[in-house]
Amino acid sequence: MPILAAPDNQLLKRLDIQRGVFSDAYQSFTIDDQQVIYILKENTTAITRGVAVMVADTGIPIAGQEGFTALADELNKIGWVTILLPAPETGFIPAIAQDATNTEDETAEAAADVADVADVADVADVADDDTAAPIPSAPVEDVDISKSAVTTIDDQAFLQHEQQLISLLQAVLEKSQEYPGFFLVISKGTSAAWLSKIYAEKQLDIPDAFVAISPYWPDRKHNMRLPEWIANTPMPVLDLYSGWDNGWAQKTVALREIAAIKALKLQYRQRELLGFNMHLQQNAYIGKEIYGWISHMGW
Repeated sequence: MPILAAPDNQLLKRLDIQRGVFSDAYQSFTIDDQQVIYILKENTTAITRGVAVMVADTGIPIAGQEGFTALADELNKIGWVTILLPAPETGFIPAIAQDATNTEDETAEAAADVADVADVADVADVADDDTAAPIPSAPVEDVDISKSAVTTIDDQAFLQHEQQLISLLQAVLEKSQEYPGFFLVISKGTSAAWLSKIYAEKQLDIPDAFVAISPYWPDRKHNMRLPEWIANTPMPVLDLYSGWDNGWAQKTVALREIAAIKALKLQYRQRELLGFNMHLQQNAYIGKEIYGWISHMGW
């Protein structure tokens, strides 16, 4: 049987966008000889407030409900031109940690011991009493993901993802210069985490403001440095989180605020998103939080 080649994720994402929206609803630019499709939406107000570049979490389609389409509509109503970008796919190459391996081995040994005891008990039951009570199974223990999955991102893939994201933002920065006003970057999940690191290390031109929604990495080594990177970003930061965030994002919520306070970071605001985890309602809530924040800064 012939071995099938791995699918091209970037190609699949482009095909998804092309099937989901009309051809005049998206644009593209070329990065490293590869076509990247993005969605640009004009503001619906008389005065343009600026350009808001939006990067969703890795694996989230930009034209889907889980992306930033609904939020883009909210921002268009208050004067923002929005540009929706797809996040790079590179970066999540599983690397089995030693702790995880040991945990799996211990679990397998424990299961084997329980099975042996159960087999002996079955023989005794048949020999002595068919109505004897069965031996209870061993309790299942919850495993702390931060300890068992110490690392899930290969270092080389991590840097490759970072460089792809930098190239993506550099390309869209040229497009944003066609419009007047402020330059705002909004990102979510792993994209928000990567951009926090990139801006803290000044690898990109600094935007006028940065909105990080539920930032995280599924990797303990990098995730625990996230508060430090957010605190060291030079621009104003709106840090949003909710009770629906995954465990990785929730672990750093308090640490992010503490790091910003210790760093004497100006114009840092952390806010919790309340209500149900429904895309339309939550994006409307996010739009109001962004509007209130930028209005407070005098934009």
